[in-house]
Amino acid sequence: MVRLGVPNRFIVVCVAILVYAVVVTFKIFSSDVTCRPTVCPSSVCNSSVEEKHVTEVTNAPPWEQHLDFKGFDNETGTPDGHYIVPNYVHFVKFGQAEFSFVHTVCILAALKNQKPEKLFIHTDLNGFRGKYWNVMMNTTGFKEVLVIKKMKVPTEIFGQKLQQKWRNYHGGDVARLQIMMKYGGIYLDSDSYVVRSLNDFRRYEMTLGWFPGKDMGNQILLAHKDARFLRLWYESYRDNYDPTSWYYNAGTYPTNILVDKPYLVHRVEKLFGNYGIKWKTYMTNFPEWRDYYTFHLLSSRLNRGLKNLSKTLKYPVVFNDVNILKYPVAFRDMCKAVYPFPKGRINENTYSI
Repeated sequence: MVRLGVPNRFIVVCVAILVYAVVVTFKIFSSDVTCRPTVCPSSVCNSSVEEKHVTEVTNAPPWEQHLDFKGFDNETGTPDGHYIVPNYVHFVKFGQAEFSFVHTVCILAALKNQKPEKLFIHTDLNGFRGKYWNVMMNTTGFKEVLVIKKMKVPTEIFGQKLQQKWRNYHGGDVARLQIMMKYGGIYLDSDSYVVRSLNDFRRYEMTLGWFPGKDMGNQILLAHKDARFLRLWYESYRDNYDPTSWYYNAGTYPTNILVDKPYLVHRVEKLFGNYGIKWKTYMTNFPEWRDYYTFHLLSSRLNRGLKNLSKTLKYPVVFNDVNILKYPVAFRDMCKAVYPFPKGRINENTYSI
């Protein structure tokens, strides 16, 4: 019953005001719940941040935000499977204006099988030239994602001069960390071949190949730019650079960090192709290569541990787009899967074991 003396119009207005207040309150509280579980930008999770700034930050994709990974689970990744690593592929090319056949094949494999949003080539040169560069530039979709970034070869780190005779190699070790801490994404050595999409690993803070009892592999890396291990690895150079060792700072010492803190990365033991695959890749047809995610092809070390296939098919060899078709091995099939060989040449020069 309505009390005498209270107009119905007054009651309607009061109810409308109450409903409006409930709706506004709900919107305010729901807008504050902007952080995804576990991985949360510290600037967003701070309750003192102004509402306008919260909206601007959370509209950006996670890989453009600064994320605090404390307590993040690299076994399971993001709780709902969303990506936190950008689909950027990074190659480093210092001091050489022309591309080798193997490097070209690896870039084309990344383009075809990863389908990156951006494909970076970080270089100290003003441009590239040569047959294989022209092949890439004429490949559909390559120019649309290509980003060439000028970068000097690192010559020191924390005041320690890098070994001159390994300048481009130790410099490349430092450069990959600097690049990944700036952009995040997928770093690939020039002879790292992508077999199939790496998107499964874009939901982890950082991913790398690491077989039990071995040094971790640094040839294929996926990471958010704020990944904790990236910074620990970079800082591990401080007063600790060994100019006499090829792999100490690049793999051996950082492995010791991971032995104590394995939770900092998502570990891929086998399917990044970092270990024990050279013989299978270059001496057999090894059809199981298609089950891997990536391969480190060890193209600069083909003179170690391989035997001649025949009197004419010998190792070591500098592969190109003509002689590879005569080698009846898994690497030939990898090349055929991504490189634009003329059809006539494939039919004429392809041999079987």
